[in-house]
Amino acid sequence: MNKYILIAMFLFLFASCEDVIQVEVKSQEQRLYSIEAKITTESEPWVFVTKTLGVTIDQPYAGISNLIVTLSDDVQPSNSIVLVEDANRKGYYTVPQNEDFYGVAGRTYTLTLLTPEGMTITSTETLNPVEPIDSIQIKPSERGDKLFLAIFTFGKETPGPGNYYKWDIYINDTLLHIDNAEYLAYASDELVDGNYISGLEILTDFHDPNKESERVLRYLDTVYVQQTSTSEFAYNYYLQMTNQASVGGLFSVPPANIPGNFTSSDGKEVVGLFTAHDISTSNTVVIDSTIEVLLTKIK
Repeated sequence: MNKYILIAMFLFLFASCEDVIQVEVKSQEQRLYSIEAKITTESEPWVFVTKTLGVTIDQPYAGISNLIVTLSDDVQPSNSIVLVEDANRKGYYTVPQNEDFYGVAGRTYTLTLLTPEGMTITSTETLNPVEPIDSIQIKPSERGDKLFLAIFTFGKETPGPGNYYKWDIYINDTLLHIDNAEYLAYASDELVDGNYISGLEILTDFHDPNKESERVLRYLDTVYVQQTSTSEFAYNYYLQMTNQASVGGLFSVPPANIPGNFTSSDGKEVVGLFTAHDISTSNTVVIDSTIEVLLTKIK
């Protein structure tokens, strides 16, 4: 690009910083279906269905009832199950009592929802196998002058390109990233295909070293990790979630609905994600005095 055009662009940007721009926000409420769904090799499938709200509306998302929710696999003959709504949680659909439907690695699953308006919503995901995780370690990160603890995983990467991973971190039996995309840990095998991964740092507990209350990994916490397989679509979805969580800077992405992997019979957009995961659970580590003493303390 011509350097004079670049200079003109920067002058325009800086000159416009003082201008007040009136942004017209459309009041029309889209009311899109929003769906979160999951099946794994270790837990029963569940589906949570809501509708989106306008940007000016400040209220909780209400679950959507009266859906017919079916999950089926691709074996012949196909196995399928109709999920039922939880009596205590509106819009949350699970396996009926006295039935089970765990995921099986290598199978492809199709989720179908029939809405009260007669619209059919579908999504398909393959449950890829995951390589077993050997172990995890918690020790000071090399980043940050050893002021911060970090979680490292050890294990062999599945041979063959095109594998994608997500690590669920549990601290005192609570999933860490459930309310914060900042703690999502995910990766592809693009540069490490088939190798043994010795010490992959999946979490660094950055915080103000003078404020112990800001720590995520604390003294006497118990920590374990679930290494899970995921799809390329889900990997890119998590990547966009992370980008959306960091909006606000000059070069950050504009806020917008992240495209989901659902399609509807009426052609309308459906937001959300259906995922399928194989799971390998690590050893459990207690952050005891032998780990704490390795931290460099600020005096």
